[in-house]
Amino acid sequence: MAFNYNHITLVGRLARDPESEKVGDTIKASFSIAIDRPWRKDDGTKETDFVSVRLWGRLAETASRSLKKDAPVLVEGRLQIREYEKNGERRWISEVVGENFQILKPLTEK
Repeated sequence: MAFNYNHITLVGRLARDPESEKVGDTIKASFSIAIDRPWRKDDGTKETDFVSVRLWGRLAETASRSLKKDAPVLVEGRLQIREYEKNGERRWISEVVGENFQILKPLTEK
């Protein structure tokens, strides 16, 4: 018996506005989420990871209309690693295929 579970939940800020395009009969939206690492380097600066997200169909249409750069967002989905070839060299890309997203309310400063 095989056990397989691929689920990821990310919370961060949009690094850029979503880019959408028509692929066949559906819409694809792509964007990146900036997620600060929870620790600081010796010089006090934080490191940030930029995670690629891809949405499809109605979810992609909704994201294209409602998500904007710097918006805090929660994305749920699955991790996907794709292989492609560029200039005769094999390359891999890791991305999240989103199955749901939620725009989060920004924290207000007191």
